[in-house]
Amino acid sequence: MAHPQGAPNAGSLIDRWEERGFTVACALVVLGSTVAAVFDVPPAWLMPFLFAAVYAILRLLLPLKGTQGEIADLRSELALLRREFSSAAFSRVEHYRDAAEFYRAATDYLRKHNPSHLDTWYMRIGTPDSFSESTPAFAAYFRAVLLWAEQGGSVRRLFCSGPSPEYARWTARHRQDTRDLSRYHIREVSWPIEADLMSMAIMGDAVFLAFTTDDRVAGMRIEGSEAAAYFRSYFDRHWAKGADVPR
Repeated sequence: MAHPQGAPNAGSLIDRWEERGFTVACALVVLGSTVAAVFDVPPAWLMPFLFAAVYAILRLLLPLKGTQGEIADLRSELALLRREFSSAAFSRVEHYRDAAEFYRAATDYLRKHNPSHLDTWYMRIGTPDSFSESTPAFAAYFRAVLLWAEQGGSVRRLFCSGPSPEYARWTARHRQDTRDLSRYHIREVSWPIEADLMSMAIMGDAVFLAFTTDDRVAGMRIEGSEAAAYFRSYFDRHWAKGADVPR
């Protein structure tokens, strides 16, 4: 029930009387210390006033009443903030200036985080062999994926076969070389335009994207569960339309 306007509540009256009492106690300490110095009064007589003054200072600097409730409210608010922060979907983006930097980062991430599953596609008009000759970092990444599959990693690899007839021969050789990897799956899709598409690798909550602009390859990593879910759904649609490369 609210107090009538202008009528002080009991708590405020007590606080004001405490403040007045503390002021009086401090004044008495000052007066008493002066009298003790002049008339050589034993210090023991001043101890009660000293304790009262110390309590007054603590009371003014750190209010003792109501702090437990405030601390409990702060703890509840902090717990709520932690829950909201942990449930929010954040994405972190990291850029790579060239192909070597991009594929080194992808290789390091695969080895360090060891995800349970890898979805990746290679969408270039040239075969992986021709690309790895000019980009050693890509060759190392390609070998790392195969080694990871040999150690039990699950891989879905989608290749985009361009207009070059060499692509069909390459995928047949690659399927033969990896025939013993039971968890290494290959599919291919056709792309008649003579231009490189976006290449992609999804490792858990991290998505690596490589883009070809002119003769330069650059890329980025987007890390976040929500973003990874979008790209995985996008990959699934293309995977469903691809053709299996038989063992």
